[in-house]
Amino acid sequence: MRQKLFIHIGPHKTGTSSLQRFLFNNQKALLKRGVFYPIAHLSDFDAQHRLAFAILGKTDPNDRQIPSREADIVPILNEIKSSRADTAIISSEAFFPADTTAIQFLHDQLHEFTPVVVFYARRQDEGYVSTYTQRAKSPRHRYAQPIHTHLDHPVSMSRDLDIYQQVSNWARVFGKENVAARLYNREITVPADFLRCVDERRTESPPLASMMDRFKASKDINKSPSLEATELMRLSKSQCDDPEVRQITIDLLQKQFESGRSAAKLLSTADRRAILEFFRPSNDKLFREYFSCENKFAPELLLTGEETGRETLTIGEAAKMIVELVEGTPYARARRVIAAASRWQRVRWRKSKMEF
Repeated sequence: MRQKLFIHIGPHKTGTSSLQRFLFNNQKALLKRGVFYPIAHLSDFDAQHRLAFAILGKTDPNDRQIPSREADIVPILNEIKSSRADTAIISSEAFFPADTTAIQFLHDQLHEFTPVVVFYARRQDEGYVSTYTQRAKSPRHRYAQPIHTHLDHPVSMSRDLDIYQQVSNWARVFGKENVAARLYNREITVPADFLRCVDERRTESPPLASMMDRFKASKDINKSPSLEATELMRLSKSQCDDPEVRQITIDLLQKQFESGRSAAKLLSTADRRAILEFFRPSNDKLFREYFSCENKFAPELLLTGEETGRETLTIGEAAKMIVELVEGTPYARARRVIAAASRWQRVRWRKSKMEF
């Protein structure tokens, strides 16, 4: 029998990191059940990002080189074949925006397998916010635009938000019948849902989803920062050219101001409605063609509660947070200890004079 190969293409901000960590940590346990997750050419990742960079002609941030498509894919395919598992999985959200030329290369290389392309659809207003916080906390660039900059053309925040357009490229090459569509929301556990997807297309083998309690759990390793941390990180990046300093600053801000308002509050109900209206035509086609139902991302279905306005980080709030940050530094703590010791010494000196 031909090995079945699941190609998880993301997109970004749909629980991809937790799924990839789960697959990597449970590689041996999954193999015992006939499912193989290759580890060749992972670089410093838990997923096949380097292969995605290769077929897209993009630079790998680890070595600043554009990987060779042929050199990277051959070891992965050989590893899958030698595993003798009936099913294999490769995963990278970097696959998602590939054009048909890059996808065709991958398709041609997989001619010995039965492919299944898996993607997750997330409502675009949530994806917009999540992408924004990710860009704000990335030290690799100096992105410092306010969140509302892209509202007139939301796809400029990320091409991944136009789900139908990207998925259509994959369907043209692999065939719509070989594309598995899944809905993402914060209530689902992505690794468990993905295993259910595998079970649905792998009916001749024992089910995997029912065995979730036997696998190592996958923690959220890409937690979204608070509104306060997001805005301070964004603004600090605009004042710093050194990526290393940016990284230190971002780590400090994210840790110090982990608790706070949700970054989702940066958008008003009207903002969210505008984003979902922008994608309504493509979402209508997405749900009709891949989910066989009406558009579940229609704003009149999702935005039914009380209207909310935009929340911001004021200058006063930012100044107060900077003071809190400074007060929590080792230097400030040391200064306070020295000052307290100095006061104690002066008190002892005065007492000794009085006794004398």
